[in-house]
Amino acid sequence: MLGLLVLVASFLFFFISTIVFPSIPPGQIVVDFFRNSETNYTINGVSGESLVSAIINGLVWSVIILIIYSYLRDPKKDKTSLPVWVPGYAKSHNSKKR
Repeated sequence: MLGLLVLVASFLFFFISTIVFPSIPPGQIVVDFFRNSETNYTINGVSGESLVSAIINGLVWSVIILIIYSYLRDPKKDKTSLPVWVPGYAKSHNSKKR
């Protein structure tokens, strides 16, 4: 659940940051690669290219941050190891005297 909160918070941070500073990579690079010079859409005064760039940046950077967060959180710490029963371990056939 905490990972979802990290994902949403980082997405919103990079989405808003890209709206303010539109040259943050990799969103601007992808938009420049697929640029269509005939379209000039604006939504509430923000260009469509900036919104697409912001969505791409939000997704890419939030997934990277989530992977780093998951690695640093180390999910192995919360798990406990259970004893494993191995058949014939207590009565080893190799220990018999012949």
